[in-house]
Amino acid sequence: MATKSIYKNVTIKNRTLSHALVRALENASGKQSKEVRLSKECRELKKDEIKSIFGAM
Repeated sequence: MATKSIYKNVTIKNRTLSHALVRALENASGKQSKEVRLSKECRELKKDEIKSIFGAM
């Protein structure tokens, strides 16, 4: 999830939608996130390595 989307303002103009949003937030508050397991090997790349993959621009 992009960080900017967390800071967006939301305008709800419909009572039904506002109740649905509140229910969704209340439902999500008690749930834990799932553990993420990487199935592929990963490593950090340096700037030069990224440039070599995509070609110098």
